[in-house]
Order: sequence, then structure tokens, then C-alpha cells
Amino acid sequence: HVATELAVVRSMVGDIDRRRETLGRRVAAKDLENCLEDAVSIFEAAMKAITRRYLVASGKTPEDAEALMKKAGNAFQNVARAGEMLRDVLGVSAAPEVPWDELGASFAKRHPIAHNLGVVDRKYVERAQSSEPEGREVRITAAEVGKTLDHVMAATTAVHGLLFPTA
Repeated sequence: HVATELAVVRSMVGDIDRRRETLGRRVAAKDLENCLEDAVSIFEAAMKAITRRYLVASGKTPEDAEALMKKAGNAFQNVARAGEMLRDVLGVSAAPEVPWDELGASFAKRHPIAHNLGVVDRKYVERAQSSEPEGREVRITAAEVGKTLDHVMAATTAVHGLLFPTA
């Protein structure tokens, strides 16, 4: 299911040039921003589903698993907090084959996009340790979103493999 959702977003990213030509630069930029937000949402939803499943498989009641998920809130929208969840709640370390830092840097761009109309603020500069100047629009490219989609697939696959190893 995750691969199918990521393929849809990848199709949208692949249509950016046409939309830029027919609808303009700002529409294409907004499309890219939406694709990045979709990547974060897919990661969050997949990680929540994997976590719930693992908690129940480990003996928690569905109600207890849901209470833990509610307490976690939006932790899976942030790669560092997702790593804390993996370690503290699930007892596993982040899969070393996943480029977590790159994924985190892309996810950090979601903050100004979602909360500041795409404008870089101090919170983003500090969290992302970015050199982008405050007050400017955050920069995101189709190649970066494509790479983020690859990293989301790698991360969810790796975490699933850690929690549900095949015999």
C-alpha cells in the first residue's frame, strides 16, 4: 500500500514541468510543496500502522496500543522524534541503511510550508540548521521530493523488517 501511495505522488512530481508550463511557476511550486507534505503524511501513516501492529503483536491490547499512539501525537512527522519512538517505545534502533539525516532535512521543510506559507522562519533555520535566510521561500526541487519518496520507502521497509523479520 505504501508503494502504491508513493507511486501516486511520484506521478504528480513527474507532471511538475507540464504544470509549470501550462499553469505557471507558483502552481508548480505549490504542487511540489504538496508532494512533500504527502511524503511526510505517507511516512507518518505507515509508521503509525506498523507501530500499532507491533504493539498488539507484542501483547498490548488494541486500546493500550491506541493510547500510546495518541500520546505519541505527530511524532512520526519528525524524523528525530520517529527515531525516539523506535528506540523508546519499540526497542529498536533506526535502520543504518536508511539516510535518516537526508530524510529529516526534507521533512524539516514541511514546517515552513505547512505553517508559514512556505516562508523560512527562525524555528526552521534552527531545527534544520539551514543557511536559508529568514523571510525567503523555502527551496524544494522535484529531484529532492523524488529522493524523499525513495527514502520514505526505504525507511518504512527497513523498520517493518526490523519489527517483523521473516523466518
